[in-house]
Amino acid sequence: MAIFYNEKLLTKLSFDNDNKMFSLSSHNDDIFINVPYVPKLEDENYDENEFSVYLFENNHLNAENDVFQLYDKDKKERIGWIFPISVLESNENDFSDNEHLNKYKFVTYKILLSHNFQFKSNIYEINTELSLSQVYGEDTIICVLSKEKINDVNFNILSYIPNFATYGYYEKNENKLTFKYPNNLIVDSFRGKQKLSIKKANNKILQLDFVKKLYNSYLKTLDHHLIRFHLLYQIIEYLITENFSTEFDQLLIKYNNGEFTKNNFLEKINDIRSERKNINKIFTNINFKTGTFEHQVKINIERTIKDFLRNLGVEEKNHIGDLIYDTRNIITHNYREIKNENLDLLNEISYLFEILINEIIIKSP
Repeated sequence: MAIFYNEKLLTKLSFDNDNKMFSLSSHNDDIFINVPYVPKLEDENYDENEFSVYLFENNHLNAENDVFQLYDKDKKERIGWIFPISVLESNENDFSDNEHLNKYKFVTYKILLSHNFQFKSNIYEINTELSLSQVYGEDTIICVLSKEKINDVNFNILSYIPNFATYGYYEKNENKLTFKYPNNLIVDSFRGKQKLSIKKANNKILQLDFVKKLYNSYLKTLDHHLIRFHLLYQIIEYLITENFSTEFDQLLIKYNNGEFTKNNFLEKINDIRSERKNINKIFTNINFKTGTFEHQVKINIERTIKDFLRNLGVEEKNHIGDLIYDTRNIITHNYREIKNENLDLLNEISYLFEILINEIIIKSP
């Protein structure tokens, strides 16, 4: 982090092994602060240039023992760790003696206090001694990754953001995470686990400016179910448009090759324009592997939507695509008919829908 005291950059970093203390000072040493090193010191020779640190927030997995090894789903190997900043400032947790994590802790301190780190903090009232949480905030989640491992998977943080969001992690930025899911599904599913697996998304959806805003701002700060559902449904709309364009081009080639008549061509165009059919295609192409968290979410949202539709007298269907489409129609055209007792169901649907959208982004070609 670029750490400033009254607009003056603190560029010099040193470590006092005897006193277990980092010192930050200005170029001419007229200003300095100390940051105590709290964890057990395993190895101070670890090279910080071999690691990358990212900052997150999480309103669910934020207890001091919410410490996880991070694995890449495709490589099936550990690439780093993710943990609350409190783990760096206390030895009163279950991971204080973990020598593997402790090796990461020291380089994490060095990276966080480096003036080359990508975040900026300006301190105006200062004691001679500060803690990391005073600089970064007590809500900060640290993600530290081995460059050797992430280089093997051509790591780009943006490509993994949808999967991080499934676990409740959003990148820390100027938009503070205020939204909290209406149930304990994330905590119940992952607290106490030793590892979390993340999978890269490899599609052009992630390059859309809207998607970047979705994860960096909208989903962090907007907490009304109606707003969140409409924003998330934009991903469905995008995929429908892309799929239509691809199928239309294929039809046009076949028509120009004389494979069917003009009337057949028009009928086929009308068929591929069906929004309901296109939503079904999207969900049919996504494999929700039995026994996974995402599969359980799919089961939960199907059950919740059926309850929601039944209360409104809408004929139930079994395909997840049909259920999402019918929910979208009610929200768009008949929201005024939704009674207060059904709003809790709709709130639950919008949360579960977000996890499905994450999975769609991850697995879409």
